[in-house]
Amino acid sequence: MRVESLIGLRFLRAKRRDRSISLITWISIAGVMLGVAALIVAISVMNGFRDNMFQAVTGTQPHVRVTPRQGTLPEAQWKGLIQKAAALPGVEKAAPFLSRQAFLYAHNEYRAILLRGVDPDTVGEITELAAFIRKTPYDSSAHTLPLAEAKTLLKGIKYPPAQGSQAAVVMGGPLALTLGVDTGEEIRLISPVVRMTPLGPAPLMKQAHLLGVFETGISSSDEVLVFADYRLAQRLFRTRGEVDGLELRMSSPFDMDMESLEEALPGYDIRPWGEENKNLFQVMKLEKIGLFLILTLIILVAFFNIISSLVMLVLEKRRAIAILKAIGATDSLVQRIFFMQGVWIGFLGTLAGLVLGLGLCWALASFDLIPLPPDLYPATNHLPVKVDLMDMLAITVASFSICVLVNIYPARKASRMQPITHLQG
Repeated sequence: MRVESLIGLRFLRAKRRDRSISLITWISIAGVMLGVAALIVAISVMNGFRDNMFQAVTGTQPHVRVTPRQGTLPEAQWKGLIQKAAALPGVEKAAPFLSRQAFLYAHNEYRAILLRGVDPDTVGEITELAAFIRKTPYDSSAHTLPLAEAKTLLKGIKYPPAQGSQAAVVMGGPLALTLGVDTGEEIRLISPVVRMTPLGPAPLMKQAHLLGVFETGISSSDEVLVFADYRLAQRLFRTRGEVDGLELRMSSPFDMDMESLEEALPGYDIRPWGEENKNLFQVMKLEKIGLFLILTLIILVAFFNIISSLVMLVLEKRRAIAILKAIGATDSLVQRIFFMQGVWIGFLGTLAGLVLGLGLCWALASFDLIPLPPDLYPATNHLPVKVDLMDMLAITVASFSICVLVNIYPARKASRMQPITHLQG
């Protein structure tokens, strides 16, 4: 340990004539610790809610949708496009989709729905729908199915079904409750497309049964969406093998190279998941920044305590400073000694805050300390927490850097003291 660090640490640990100075020093360290811990916990919880919301949004949406600028995609075209898209860097999966408005009939009730035809073999991988699947809509406290079981259930909507069985669909839990439908019960899908019968035009209908329900917590999806095999949707809407476009799952949904996708797939509209929910995530981002600024004020209070405690320490140690200068210590050495005291305060406070913050994050993530209502956040029953390494690094570096900067004034004040003035008497 260098001499300035050794003497600076000794000054901090030494008994003081004025105990209030020592108390202010400990308050400074505690202030930095609490500020850093509060920032870590708050930012981690915000990250957790962001990921929770992202999972809810991508429960019914893919990372990217590729659609033609006009019309639909013929069968030969979309099958070739799937192979091309799946080979692109960053694309993990590609599948067709067909989305149309329709009606659903059950228990003498009609409801307008959005029927989304998907590939049952890949829907559990392209979207996060499997994370929200439940077997019944009538128990709000029921947990979602295990992921592997949910993905297997989603494959059960495959059309045409096995011989002797009936077509199946998955719908939002709130929609099922509105219609009074439970899993296993029959429903009718009614298309706006009409067909001619001996009695005149009639809408196309398909009977199916409810295989399972999902609940993401986003009402715009849970109250209107019904998932079925895209081949069933093609039959219901008579699209003759055509689909609306492709759904893509990306390896990095938060860092997608949209320009490369647009260059690789010219002539198509490329719509990322965030475009449809831009306002929501922009608000969450602004809330995170605002929370960071507000909690930083806690640390700023501690920084002013550091300045005041070091200034008073300089005044208390003026005789020691004079002795050091009398035996040959330079102004630079004295400045470094008192500068290192502030460094030690910042280091101890930041380290303690980091340990405390991470400990609180672990406790919140491991135990139901703050339970959440299942109907409000169906994806989790406890406060979501995600510790991000870059956020931890930014908080730690910012706290320590400011602690170091506030030491400049008291350290310079100590270095400018004249030894002869304080050695007299």
